[in-house]
Amino acid sequence: MKKHHIGIHEVASVGIIFIITKIFLPLPRAMVEIGGTAAWMIILIAALFCPLCWWGIKGVMTNAKPGSSLITATEEIMGPYLGSLINLSYFSFFFMVAFMILREFSEVLATDIIPRTPLSFILLSLLIPASVVAHSGIEVLGRISWITIGLVVSSLAILLFGGVLTHSEPNALVPFWGTGKSQVISSGVVKSSLFSEFLVFGFLIPRMRKQEEWAKAAWWCITISFLILLCTIIAYLFIFPYPTAIRVNFPLLEISRIIIFGRWIQRVESIFLIVWLICTVIKLSIAVYCSTVTLSQMLKLPTHQPLIFPLMICIYSFAILPTSEMSAVNWDQDFLRVYGSIFSICLPLLTWGVGILRKKRRTT
Repeated sequence: MKKHHIGIHEVASVGIIFIITKIFLPLPRAMVEIGGTAAWMIILIAALFCPLCWWGIKGVMTNAKPGSSLITATEEIMGPYLGSLINLSYFSFFFMVAFMILREFSEVLATDIIPRTPLSFILLSLLIPASVVAHSGIEVLGRISWITIGLVVSSLAILLFGGVLTHSEPNALVPFWGTGKSQVISSGVVKSSLFSEFLVFGFLIPRMRKQEEWAKAAWWCITISFLILLCTIIAYLFIFPYPTAIRVNFPLLEISRIIIFGRWIQRVESIFLIVWLICTVIKLSIAVYCSTVTLSQMLKLPTHQPLIFPLMICIYSFAILPTSEMSAVNWDQDFLRVYGSIFSICLPLLTWGVGILRKKRRTT
């Protein structure tokens, strides 16, 4: 398969799936715990910071040699030592995303779907196919994501629409500011890390056909991801009004269980479980791919494939570290969803700023 032949649709699809898959986990409940009936507003405020990530990534790429990825551009601008330190931070971010999504979704399966199956077997059942897809490269990931995105979005639309039709609380968004104005606004700023997976664009846009298509793919990804997250939180509040919403472990799974489309169409979670599995494997594949590519480019290796197997062992080892389901969820919510913006916004903007200063010095 030829390189540099990934288009707008594929790039946007990879970004959307990488960002929105977290809604299948306890994220909606966590947002309601923080913002109450104003949880949707946290998503709105967080999305306002997402363009900063895009501008930072684009600025880094345009201040480096043509065809550079985020990793090679960062090293070119910041130098071998500081650049390697920043790139190691990017690797840590994608590595954390990989083992956290693996453990959290495995806990969903082990707790509510197949409770008699050993957790280790579930972990490997998700990790092995994800590693195979990551081994195939970003072109394969892009095409799989583009084929899958329609199924994911349509299933989510049916799920949320069916849940609201089955049960809806008219005053679900009252009071307007939920747990308080200051709490909601400050949480929205901190939770800008909800869109930190947008950092994947640093690996995607060098593989696009035309540079003028970068912005289109980025804005499509930001807009659709934001709308999906926003609609999910609002629908969740209408279906499970506060404070009931903070007692539901896996919101979308519970919504799928209460849907009734008539006497003969009930308990449709088995249909949506297939979509969730596909979505999770794709996100895990993207995280594994970005982790291995980051390492391979830091080590100046020609390809990322030789690193897949050793990294797969490391991801599995870290995935079994949390002592319980809630411990795994807390690792995600208390660290990745609090400090994720440092990786996705602060570091690209810092690198971009240094690149601008160095360019000015060369011209003067």
